[in-house]
Amino acid sequence: MQPFPRFATSYLLVCLLLGLATSVSAQELNCRPCWHAFGKVQTGSSTSFNVQLKNSGRTSLQITSDSVQGNEFSIGTFPLPMTLNSGATVEMPIIFTPTTQGHASGNIKLTDTGEDSELEVKLAGTGVGQGSSHSVALSWVPGDQDWVGFNIYRSTIDGGPYTKINSSLDPSASFTDTTVDGGMTYYYCATEVNAQGEESAYSNIAEATIPD
Repeated sequence: MQPFPRFATSYLLVCLLLGLATSVSAQELNCRPCWHAFGKVQTGSSTSFNVQLKNSGRTSLQITSDSVQGNEFSIGTFPLPMTLNSGATVEMPIIFTPTTQGHASGNIKLTDTGEDSELEVKLAGTGVGQGSSHSVALSWVPGDQDWVGFNIYRSTIDGGPYTKINSSLDPSASFTDTTVDGGMTYYYCATEVNAQGEESAYSNIAEATIPD
């Protein structure tokens, strides 16, 4: 039996590399990020955020049109059609202007001459009132006698994610949240912290809806 030719492995590697090279798209439009949450914005006010668009392909492409879903969202100065050379980037300004209180969601879709032909940027935000005099009083029953304090967490979404709202460890099993907005619903939970700094799992969830 003749030995296997020594160049065969190198030849196979070259073929694989060629196959990878030809799989790269000649035209591809990407967004960074492709999802943005504006957070809380007072009704009647506006805030903006720039999304970076990049042609990651090997040849130039053209962004031909755009569409916006969601009355609270709009695109700033962004003239179309627009040509992007290979590797080029451009900032697309997105504006959130809530007209009513509560959660809002939407998206922006761009049509282009790239391989996928359409790019979507998902959006969210919350409209809040012009200040609020409301507060939420919380109290709970500790489940462990070894605690030295508590942390309090809040979210506007049932199931979280939750954000800690106390600036330092709370020594009592009660807390008053004065940073709430009218028309919003909040979800609260607490954790126990022992002398070693170990934190328990979340407590059960308490829900509070703030009147307008």
